[in-house]
Amino acid sequence: MKIGLAFPELGEHTLEDFIPTLRDAICQLDLLVVPEGFEIVQLDTGLVPGQLQDHTDVICLRERYTCVAKELGVSIVVGVSVDYHDASANGGGNDQYSMFVPPTGETIIYHKHSTSHFNAFFDDDWSIEGNFPVVEVNNVKVGLSICHDSYISLIPRVLKRKRAQVWINISFQNVRPHIWESVLQARASENAMFAVCTLHRNSCPDPGEGRPQKEPYAFSDRGKIKLRDLEEGRCIDKIPIDHRTGRIFYFDMFDYETYPVKALQAQSLASKACLVTICRDQAGTVGADPDDGQFVVKEIDIGGFLYSPERMWRMALDDPEGRVPLFVVRLRDNEEWTSHWPLIEKLVKGRVIEFSTLFLFVDGEMTTPLMAAYRSSNYKDARVFFPERFPIQVDGRYLKGLKSTYSISLNHGRNRDSNTYFERVGQLVQFLEDGD
Repeated sequence: MKIGLAFPELGEHTLEDFIPTLRDAICQLDLLVVPEGFEIVQLDTGLVPGQLQDHTDVICLRERYTCVAKELGVSIVVGVSVDYHDASANGGGNDQYSMFVPPTGETIIYHKHSTSHFNAFFDDDWSIEGNFPVVEVNNVKVGLSICHDSYISLIPRVLKRKRAQVWINISFQNVRPHIWESVLQARASENAMFAVCTLHRNSCPDPGEGRPQKEPYAFSDRGKIKLRDLEEGRCIDKIPIDHRTGRIFYFDMFDYETYPVKALQAQSLASKACLVTICRDQAGTVGADPDDGQFVVKEIDIGGFLYSPERMWRMALDDPEGRVPLFVVRLRDNEEWTSHWPLIEKLVKGRVIEFSTLFLFVDGEMTTPLMAAYRSSNYKDARVFFPERFPIQVDGRYLKGLKSTYSISLNHGRNRDSNTYFERVGQLVQFLEDGD
């Protein structure tokens, strides 16, 4: 199946700008992916968030995309932003969706679960069956999500459990490549699926937002996929960064090349860091010093770390005091470490982004720490280092635990009772554990 990623400049390109490229393409696409917020629906009247399908403006939008899909014989995934102006009805703010439009016109809509003023976790009719759609394109099953949903590993895990082979996670605009690539690679590796993301380039970002976006992304469990321009066939890295917008880049999921995986790099600790020392006592028990009750050590085997992140969610959510988990990942011996290292290298950054906490890899007797890694709660600072011996000192400013992940779904207009979130996340965890 051939998947195309539209790469627009924010506020400049429309669907009509990409139609000539689709008509003159060097090959026929099966699926076109368009960024989050590419289409905007302005609402002055009340609309219950999560119930978008039958609104008049959305019906018109769906018909427009269906016409293009039928004409060109391509299925489309497009991001739709809903802006609420009637604060009395909805509290203002916006909602984010992705819409799947096949040539048959049988539209499916996905509602975002994080960093949206209203998000799907608080929909009245939320369910695993209804809120995590898996669609089919030319006999290939495709799962949908949006942007920061990628930080919640349970979402692509559920889609994989529902037999998705491709995970489409559209995003909005400029992101930090070292973060986005890490997350997408981790999700592709742990689920043995394709992870695909396109987004806008904002060439005039607000101060402090970083550099303009340079490319869309696609990953398999083999690594980052080399994308090609749909008009000329040139590899994306042969096209100057400033000349990439307004194009569609594509890959064939049955015939593609990958870039070499970038090796992890050790980084020194900040000189002004508040340090936490990880140590073990004579009985071999690992703990944090000073122990002020903020941290709790959780042990997990290497298989759980690599293949079952829902186990870590369960371990973290089951702690009634909400302490920061320091995960000790046990391996039987150095041979097991060596055999799993290629996958560890792909996963470790993505995994610690999710939990914003520490992972300590140790041999079975905990006499040799093999690696420690963590990432900050604001996703802007990373530490990956190779310790020589116990004790290991860690920059404590960034050990925020799972709260830094679920806060992206709790910060919205319908969070009257956070228990709703935890109850539904618990359903996701249970759904995945039942499949083991």
